[in-house]
Amino acid sequence: MPLVMPAPLAGYVGQIFAAAGAPPPHAAAVAESLVASNLVGHDSHGVVRVPQYLASIARGETDPAAVPYVARERGVVAVIDAQRGFGQLAARVAIGEAIGRAQRHGLSAVTIERCSHAGRMGEWVELAAAAGLIGLAFCNAGRPLGPVAPHGGAGRALGTNPVAAAIPHAGAAPIVVDFATSTVAEGKLRIAFNQGQPIPAGLILDAAGHPSTDPGDFYRGGVLLPMAGHKGYALALLVELLGGVLAETPGDVIPGGNGVLFIVLDPAAFRDPAAYAADVAAFCARVVAVPPAPGFAAVMLPGEPERRTRHVREHSGIPLDDTTWHLIVECGLLHGVAAPAEGT
Repeated sequence: MPLVMPAPLAGYVGQIFAAAGAPPPHAAAVAESLVASNLVGHDSHGVVRVPQYLASIARGETDPAAVPYVARERGVVAVIDAQRGFGQLAARVAIGEAIGRAQRHGLSAVTIERCSHAGRMGEWVELAAAAGLIGLAFCNAGRPLGPVAPHGGAGRALGTNPVAAAIPHAGAAPIVVDFATSTVAEGKLRIAFNQGQPIPAGLILDAAGHPSTDPGDFYRGGVLLPMAGHKGYALALLVELLGGVLAETPGDVIPGGNGVLFIVLDPAAFRDPAAYAADVAAFCARVVAVPPAPGFAAVMLPGEPERRTRHVREHSGIPLDDTTWHLIVECGLLHGVAAPAEGT
């Protein structure tokens, strides 16, 4: 299993995207976003996506040179047109607009249309928390027809539809919630498939509607299941209507792309900011003070496992399974870009 340091990996992926037609600043920004997901342990949203992005460019679905812009706006609301470009670029513009409008008005809502895969939603809401704001994200993931079955169904209908939130925590790292409303993110199935590993029971059904632990069955026409049964189904449907229908551009949907809704709130618009920060800190302190259950060392706040993984991988490198690395290297060779040495 190759182990690659973050900076060389980001540089390598950026060169591949640039060779595929992306302006160097675009290529570098997308590469850094993918590697940032690997750094925090979400390999499903990391460089495993490189072949997917390049294939979308080759098919003419994604324009690597597109520049997102504010297409429509009204007070606290804005719509960002990604112009069929990289989703990471559009997401950064959208959350920036949402932050600015929330700082002026107390809250904001910004959608993204005509958007390719926008990466890990936690990355974007964390930017709101860094500005002292509360960030919420609803992302329709899997257009035009998602891979998740509705509760009680055996056919594809919904996206994996992540929900994310980041809440500032005075004097500490923000609380970051980011999860798919399916049993698992599709990218995690891809990682297991690339590694030749089985998956836990209860995540997917095969093409005939039978439970399976073989991730290949998903890619042979199977379906993901919603998390927590009917509750996950309801959440997925909610995200579909918010991040999908609300942010949709009929007739111009990018396969595998995202529709995104960001909502940002300024706590100071609702109550005294110092008192709010103190209450957040006190509540979190009570939660982590709960005695750990057998098999656990301590209670952690959402976002802490990712920060611990980042600390390790920043110093020791990012582990990539052989199949994922081989596919990326093939992409590099196709575009005339040499791979960095493993371990560098």
